[in-house]
Amino acid sequence: MDVLYLTTQNDNKITNQGLERFCRNIYTFRISVFKSYLKVLWGIFSNRKPLQVNYYYFKSIEKRFLRNMHEYDVVFYNNIRTAEYLKDIKSYKIMDFVDAISMNYEKAITQKKGLWHYIYRIDHQRCLKYERELLTRFNKCMIISDVDRDYILYDKCPYKISVIENYVQLHEDTINHKEQNYNIVFVGTMNYEPNISAVNYFVNKVFPSLLKRYPQLKFYIVGNKPSKEVMKLKCDNIIVTGFVNDVWEYLKQSAVVVIPMISGAGIQNKILEAMSIGGCVVTTPIGFEGLKKREGAPLVVYSEEEMIIAISSLLDSTTLRAVMGNRAKQYIAEYYSENKIFSKFQNFIKNI
Repeated sequence: MDVLYLTTQNDNKITNQGLERFCRNIYTFRISVFKSYLKVLWGIFSNRKPLQVNYYYFKSIEKRFLRNMHEYDVVFYNNIRTAEYLKDIKSYKIMDFVDAISMNYEKAITQKKGLWHYIYRIDHQRCLKYERELLTRFNKCMIISDVDRDYILYDKCPYKISVIENYVQLHEDTINHKEQNYNIVFVGTMNYEPNISAVNYFVNKVFPSLLKRYPQLKFYIVGNKPSKEVMKLKCDNIIVTGFVNDVWEYLKQSAVVVIPMISGAGIQNKILEAMSIGGCVVTTPIGFEGLKKREGAPLVVYSEEEMIIAISSLLDSTTLRAVMGNRAKQYIAEYYSENKIFSKFQNFIKNI
C-alpha cells in the first residue's frame, strides 16, 4: 500500500514515522497556504465547488499523481477535499467522507458572525451538492455515523453509504476516581471552530455557576493550536495548555470530561477516548450524535441547567463516577473496540 498526502508543513518526519510500518511508499506533497487562500478567493467566483476543495486542489500535483496511477487497482480517498484528484481514472475508487461537512457548516452558520458566517453560508450548500455528486463518481462510499449518512442521502437516493465508526484502544488503566477531585477536562484541536464554540459556551454559560459552588474547580482546555479567542479564556481557574505530549495524563486526572458541542458533525473521538479509560463524559445532543444509545453511553444534557446539575452530581460522588466510568469502558468494548470496527471494515472491502 502507498500513501499520498497533502500538507502545509515543512517537516513531516513524525507523520511519516507513524505511516512507515503500514506503507510501501509515502509521497508527501507540500502546498502553499498563501496560494491555497488565493485559490479559495478565486473559487468563490469561478466555480461552484466547495471552498475547501478549491483550497487543496492543485493541477500540478494531480499531474504528478497521474504518472503512477496505472500501478493501483484501488484508490482510497480520505475526505471530500481529495475528491477532485484523479476523478476520471478507471481504478476502483472508494470515498471516505469521514463526516458530513455540509451538516457541520449548517450548524456553524448559527454560531458565527461577519466573514465566517458568510463563508459557512456559501460552503454549506456547495458541500451538500458536492457530497451528493460524489455518490455517482465512486464505487463505494463510507462515513462515520448514521446521522451523517442520512444528512447526505436524499429521498429515493439510489446510492448507498456504508457506516463504519471510529474505534479506540481499550486501555487497561482506569481512572481512579478520588474524593476532592475538581478537575473538568476538554480535549480537542483548539483552532477548530466547533471546539472553540464549545469551550466558549461552557465558560460563559455553565462554568460561572459551578465555580460559585466549587471555588477550587479547574477547567483544563487541552489541545494544540489554541486560537486567540481560546487564549482569552485563560485565568486562575481555566487552564489552556496548548500542545501536550500526553493527553491521557490529563484525562486520567479528570473528575468529569465535558464535551459541550453546539456545532460540528461526525462522532466525537474525544468522547470515545475519555470513555476508554473510564472517564465520566457529559455532553450535548450534538456531541452525542452518531453514538449508540445503549447502557454506558455518555450523559446527555439539554440545557445549561441540566449540565450544571449533572456535573455537580458527579463532582459530589466518587461512587457515581466509579460506576459511570466502569460502564463507559464496557460500552467502548461492546461497540467501539478495534475488533468490532475492523470487522465492519473488512466486510466493507471484501467484495472489491
